Amino acid sequence: MRIIRKITILFFCVSFFLRVSAQDVYPSPISWKDAGVLPASAKGKDNFGLSGVVAGEINQQIIIAGGNNFPEGLPWEGGVKKYYDQVFVYDVKGDTIIMADSSVRLPSKVGYAAVAQLNDGIFYAGGENEKGPLTNVYLIQKNSKNGLVIISWPDLPEALTNAVAVATSNAVYVLGGATKNGVSDKVWAIYLNDINAGWKYVSTMPQPTSFAAAVFAQGQVYIMGGRKKGTDGISEIYNQTFAWNIANNTWSKKAPLPYVVSAATAVALPDKILFIGGDKGVVFHEVEMLASKIATTNDLVVKNNLTEIKDKLQQTHPGFSKDILAYNLTTNTWRSYAQLTVAAPVTTYAFIFNHKIILPAGEVKPGVRTPLIQLGTINK
Repeated sequence: MRIIRKITILFFCVSFFLRVSAQDVYPSPISWKDAGVLPASAKGKDNFGLSGVVAGEINQQIIIAGGNNFPEGLPWEGGVKKYYDQVFVYDVKGDTIIMADSSVRLPSKVGYAAVAQLNDGIFYAGGENEKGPLTNVYLIQKNSKNGLVIISWPDLPEALTNAVAVATSNAVYVLGGATKNGVSDKVWAIYLNDINAGWKYVSTMPQPTSFAAAVFAQGQVYIMGGRKKGTDGISEIYNQTFAWNIANNTWSKKAPLPYVVSAATAVALPDKILFIGGDKGVVFHEVEMLASKIATTNDLVVKNNLTEIKDKLQQTHPGFSKDILAYNLTTNTWRSYAQLTVAAPVTTYAFIFNHKIILPAGEVKPGVRTPLIQLGTINK
């Protein structure tokens, strides 16, 4: 009887444990998968990956264009950043992204442009190449033969890189960005009913900002995080969130991000904003401090020692934030929402495609890009 009783107790304990364990298993809010990859080079080598790409959706095809990488060595090895003009067109079959065409080229090489999704195409403005920030503005869209055409729009009033762009039903806005002489706090607008009229200065942001994330949600433009490099070469990294009421041209300060962060990306859902990844700036700040000291010392021994420390910091970089935060548009609150399951890319442009998140390529460590295209299924 004692043996039967012990077996019975053990059975109920195991059953209880299994029930509790089953209750504690929750589906992740976002399921991520490697949905596609940038194509191999003409020589058959794997793609080095890209950051600062132009990306979006046109007629149920995904477009990834431009960008930059270090194909001949990392920066501390003497590698030079190379910019591109190629355009990759992908078909989407379920959750798989398949290369369809790579024959089109942008009018010029570009990385880190301000990108916005329009109903009829992908807008991009500014960015940079080997010569510095750019003023060019283009719209990528389909032509009558279902091929791609790239239409030139009026140039920006000033050259900008690492700005952000958002589109509404009647205008596209470009906010902030780095100039040749500093960081911008301006908001420029171009109105879709009169594109030839060019750009209008429409507002001043609460602070100069580059490398921010921005979305249009519930009638307002939200700009989050980012940074501003000072004249001493040291950047101030932000945790601020601001909302711009376009109709009233007023700015309001919203709940701050839980940490300072730049180079993230974001998407707007009906009830929330998802803020994805980014650089929290710990290693970035140390590297900038060392670079400043290197630039101001004439002692070659000290300079070489500092350079070695700086290079080591970048070589051993742990990667960028995998956090995905959610901002509740009703309660004005941030909360931890999910985690990326792969190396987190920064300086990329996430967008919604068929109710799923596309996270194309990006920088995963200093000088290192990924060729992977991530697809996130939102489970709740």
